[in-house]
Amino acid sequence: MSQAQITLSQLNLQIKEHIEAGFPETYWVIAEISELKINRNGHAYLELIEKNEDTDKVAAKARATIWSYTLRMLKPYFETTTNQELGAGLKVLLNVSVEFHEIYGFSLNIKDIDPAYTLGDIERRRREIIEQLSTEGIIDLNKELELPLVIQKIAVISSPTAAGYEDFMNQLRANAYGYKFYTKLFPAIMQGEQTEATIIAALEQIYDYEDFFDVVVIIRGGGAKADLMSFDKYDLAANVAQFPLPVIAGIGHEKDVSIVDMVSHTSVKTPTAAAETVINHNLDFEGYVENLYEQIKDYATNRLAEEQNRIDYIARNFIPNVKNRLNAENLKLSLFKEQLNNEAMRSIEKQKNTLLHYSGELKNTSVFTLRFQEKNLLRYTEKLTYRLQTQFKRSNRKLDYFEKTIKHLDPINLLKKGYSITRYKGKVLKEAAAVKEGDEVETILSQGGFIGKVIKKSD
Repeated sequence: MSQAQITLSQLNLQIKEHIEAGFPETYWVIAEISELKINRNGHAYLELIEKNEDTDKVAAKARATIWSYTLRMLKPYFETTTNQELGAGLKVLLNVSVEFHEIYGFSLNIKDIDPAYTLGDIERRRREIIEQLSTEGIIDLNKELELPLVIQKIAVISSPTAAGYEDFMNQLRANAYGYKFYTKLFPAIMQGEQTEATIIAALEQIYDYEDFFDVVVIIRGGGAKADLMSFDKYDLAANVAQFPLPVIAGIGHEKDVSIVDMVSHTSVKTPTAAAETVINHNLDFEGYVENLYEQIKDYATNRLAEEQNRIDYIARNFIPNVKNRLNAENLKLSLFKEQLNNEAMRSIEKQKNTLLHYSGELKNTSVFTLRFQEKNLLRYTEKLTYRLQTQFKRSNRKLDYFEKTIKHLDPINLLKKGYSITRYKGKVLKEAAAVKEGDEVETILSQGGFIGKVIKKSD
């Protein structure tokens, strides 16, 4: 073998010398942090990647370090500027030097981080996700769902140990209106890399009981703004937007609005506010029912008053009408009696004349003929008498009927049944609103009456 042989350490030292000579300066590099670990000495070890924009596959990868003395300056400045925790998932603009160690190999040493680039990238990705949700026509789907008239069964997505979950439950239990709620916790991790996946998994579990629950509530107990990054992810936002039950988001940030907040049916700032939203929704429905009850009550009261006035009007006019009708019938009956009497008198007179006419002839007739005529006269007289008696009975029955009708409608008879008439200042009292406490009223009974004073009015 003619080529000279060298050891691995000698080769690595040559590589190191060439790299140091070929990359003497620092470079601003755009990359995504896929992993970041800080050891007990305060040094940060990162894995940086670059993804293909079309396929989302990793196109490049490199190890990087931030020594503890640099990290102590960069990390607080970056996090206070971006309101994001320096960690995996962030796209960053780094000032790096290229290094090669004969044992640890190639790596980048991070000297500086530009927070402005990360802020711009976060906002850009956020706008892209919002635009994608809008283009797909799903951004307002959950908002278009109608809340049930009364919310009773609530599926809660939260960490079981979160203070916000306890606040939510306490607020529901201690509501001032005595409303009872059934809640079921579907546990999820509410911060960190597993947030999106665990919340989606909880939604999938709730989906199996879609017909049982009324709403879904997603709550967490506040935290750093960096924790909100998980709520700006497309997959989580798309699941919430397209969920078949209304979603109430109360993820604990006063100033910031996540994409999950935007696509939820209702978004509030805190878990306590989420509980109040549910309580107030039921309170609004109770007020609606009470208002409806009052409207029905007022309508019924007015209708009863109108009907009572109509009955009073009919009663006032019925008795005079009946009396007038009776007088008219009595007049007709008197006329009929007079006509009947005149007719009878004329008939008798006619028969008398006939008898006188034939009296001469009767003298010459036989006794048999006389008796025969007498019988005819008797039958005619009986028939006429029967007709008169029948007509008188019919007239008397009519008079009895009208007399009973008048007695039935007589207010005295109503009083005998237990009713009473109350007067105030000489007028019949029809509604309690016409008097006040302390007024004197007169009560008329079937037998006598008394004077009373209003002590307490009932509604």
